[in-house]
Amino acid sequence: MRFRQINAGTVGPGSGIGCGGLIFVIGLILVSPVGEWLIKGIGWIFILAGVFIVVSAVYLWMKRSKL
Repeated sequence: MRFRQINAGTVGPGSGIGCGGLIFVIGLILVSPVGEWLIKGIGWIFILAGVFIVVSAVYLWMKRSKL
């Protein structure tokens, strides 16, 4: 398999400013109360997805063992 290299052209100091600004904004969001809510929300989504996967796996395992 060959990987293709993407030509980004001439990358100047603007890319460093943009990347640093993006990381700064993400940091501000994460330390704010909105970030706390966001991280807790993602955590609850992972918990619910894990419970759903375990329940469906047990159901499929029980259904397969009866045959």
